[in-house]
Amino acid sequence: MNITGINFKHTRINISEEYTFDHTTEWDMPFGGEDLVITKITRDETDTKICKYPLDQGIISQFKGLIAKFGITDWCGKTPAPPKIIEPGKSGIACILTLRSDDGTESEITFREAPEDTGKKASAEFSLLLFELTKDDKKLSEEVIYPTLKECRNIKEKHGPVIAVETSSFESGMMYNSNIWRRQTIRKIPDKEGIVRVTLYRKQGDLPEQTDIKEVESDIFTVIQEISDKENIPVWHYASIDPSIPPEYVVMDYSASSRINVYYDDSLITGAPKIKRTIGESACKMGGKEVDKKLSELINECVSQSGAKIEVSNVNPFLAPVEGTPGTMTGFMGMGIFQAMNTAQQKPADNMPSPEPAGPWNCKCGQTGLTSKFCPECGNPRC
Repeated sequence: MNITGINFKHTRINISEEYTFDHTTEWDMPFGGEDLVITKITRDETDTKICKYPLDQGIISQFKGLIAKFGITDWCGKTPAPPKIIEPGKSGIACILTLRSDDGTESEITFREAPEDTGKKASAEFSLLLFELTKDDKKLSEEVIYPTLKECRNIKEKHGPVIAVETSSFESGMMYNSNIWRRQTIRKIPDKEGIVRVTLYRKQGDLPEQTDIKEVESDIFTVIQEISDKENIPVWHYASIDPSIPPEYVVMDYSASSRINVYYDDSLITGAPKIKRTIGESACKMGGKEVDKKLSELINECVSQSGAKIEVSNVNPFLAPVEGTPGTMTGFMGMGIFQAMNTAQQKPADNMPSPEPAGPWNCKCGQTGLTSKFCPECGNPRC
């Protein structure tokens, strides 16, 4: 095999009980031609960074030496061993080396085709050499780009089956307890074929969390898997809007946000049982709105079928509790100085007798035994 270039992907994965974080650094390197540079690519939700570094025949010889040292060309076509599962609280590294040959073919190496010690040593030596060659002080150029959804669709990224999907939203406000977090999560149940678990979550300000969990028979993951494969949903995660675009062309609501998260079981690819990929507002504004809408409808329909529900109190959370009540805030967030001014203005003059503290009161709307300045049901002031 006459190798004409290589591509190397290094993915670090950290898993906790609450989240999974994975970050991939990709290097591309030709072994010939006029434009000899190492291209380093890092992608995330906000942007993609492309950096160039020097490449010469001496560096190319080092990589050819590593390929020969470990006999990597002999690994081509072999079935790799399954990766070790990364447990919660642990981290892992997954590497993929792609060899390009002069006949136009590409061979992918996971470093699990060889005995464990050999594969680990080979991937570690490739990683160390590439990180050393692409330190910041050796950088020739750097470009930050904001890939469109169309450009992202062409990114190749392997993932396992879809195992969970959720809608997530957040609303912020200036009034006390007006920030609201909501989630609708649907997960496969490993030992119950065709049955899914629906979990609803709601958190409003300092009020107690609200949840409800139900199980229901559903084929939602068959449909979502088809959509994911057709639309290449995992790479929508990297679509991002250029901040230099005039705001009148990209309308963003900074008081509220929503997204759909799709979770994949990459146990047989990287060893990560749950990897999250997001369809955010950027992807939707770039042409993904119909897919986002379809997924939302599927999720809402499944939630409705399950009967899961969260009862939202009709008590108005925006009204201020009585001043001095332990563990409470008053009025608008960030308005403490005005509250202090108002309190000072309401303080009786030295020559005026202080009023007697008022006891519980009843509102004309029917609420009784109230101690606040306003009725939490209708908003009427103390009678």
